[in-house]
Amino acid sequence: MRIKQMARVALLGAFVAAPWYPDADAADLYQPRSVEPTAYTYDSLEYYTIADDAAPSPSDTAQPAAEAPYAPAAVACRGPASSCGCSTCESTRCYGPLGRALFCCNQGDPWRLPQTCYMQCHDITVGGWMSAGVLANSRGNRDNGPLGFNDRNEFNLHQLWGYINKEANADELGWDWGGRIDYVFGVDGPDTQAFGDEDWDFGLDTSDTYGSAIPQMYGTLAWGDWELKAGHFYTLIGYEVVQAPENFFYSHSYTMYYGEPFTHTGALLSRKVGDRFTVHAGWTNGWDCGWRDRDSASMFLGGISTQISDRASLTWAVTTGRFGDGSFANDGELYMNSVVFEWNLTDRFTYILQHDLGINYALAGDDTEWYGINQYFLYQLNKCWATGMRFEWFRDDDGARVVAGNPGDYYELTAGLNWKPHANLTIRPELRYDWFEGTGRPYPGNRLNQFTGGFDVIATF
Repeated sequence: MRIKQMARVALLGAFVAAPWYPDADAADLYQPRSVEPTAYTYDSLEYYTIADDAAPSPSDTAQPAAEAPYAPAAVACRGPASSCGCSTCESTRCYGPLGRALFCCNQGDPWRLPQTCYMQCHDITVGGWMSAGVLANSRGNRDNGPLGFNDRNEFNLHQLWGYINKEANADELGWDWGGRIDYVFGVDGPDTQAFGDEDWDFGLDTSDTYGSAIPQMYGTLAWGDWELKAGHFYTLIGYEVVQAPENFFYSHSYTMYYGEPFTHTGALLSRKVGDRFTVHAGWTNGWDCGWRDRDSASMFLGGISTQISDRASLTWAVTTGRFGDGSFANDGELYMNSVVFEWNLTDRFTYILQHDLGINYALAGDDTEWYGINQYFLYQLNKCWATGMRFEWFRDDDGARVVAGNPGDYYELTAGLNWKPHANLTIRPELRYDWFEGTGRPYPGNRLNQFTGGFDVIATF
């Protein structure tokens, strides 16, 4: 049965993978990798990397110089170049308001919060973003069922986010220290609290839906090719992340929301090995926990990433060990790993394949297992526009991860656009179809499937 399911995934993935525009250039479009310590990349406000801004690889190693950005051939302008909103008229299509919005892409420079001279000299930055949107189902139900972070059919302020970060730069002095603290308020706040042991920021809620969280507070020490991070920080596991600006799609996969941890508390040691490898190893007190460790969890967190070639990378990350002793919420031994393969097939077309596997060996012998495959197809049209698809199969083998008592296979197919009219603004419309094969009917209205659509807006500062 499982072989048939995987065959269906592969066949549908092969069909969807056909690129829409064969002359495209995907090196300029990337989704940051959560398989490396998240703070290494996600505070960048440049979602699309143009010209000299090359996308960081999972191994965070030196990359070849970025190719020159796509530049259309010079053509006669129907009107003054200024009427196109461009310094030069890139195309006759740029004439008029619609042309300016679709083709000119005069984003300008991103605005950032004022940084003092002291902060600039000591590699300290402050910033954040606000994201808000709505995802509604076609049947008009008040909720969207098991769609994580998007379960309510109403307009939501998802993330009002701020951070302070000091980079640990060991290049000049041989060693350096750093640290970071993040704060978020919105409907996503309760989902990223330390709910694993109901400690730290758990319960910082202002209503049934809105709340606050402090998902990161850690210090770092760097020397040479080594870096030590200690405190409360985001996971290495998986591909999608909690931070809205770092994901292509508005909605999230089942794999990310139900099958992976969000945060850890502990220590993580990372080292660059040569030009193509980065190795991580550390200890944490379980999943999504604060400082208290009420379940006496003790787990290993680590992984390795490699730049296979100039266009391909592979990352394996794992968390395993004692999930808990059953004294509070979690019990038994747990093993969970994630494999992410990323391939820039052309200069604009990027393909990502992710596989997760998790097993919880409970103390009572009631083991649970979950696994799945995610595929992402991202295509950059120009500096302002990108299109993408995500196809996911998530197997909740024992009905313990998504909807309790509903074991089976969850599928979703999502198509979306990213429009970036300004360096500080991103708009992400999407359409999504979910269906289920198994025991029970997990979607509102006692249904086996669901169609949703919506958008969100992200403003960075």
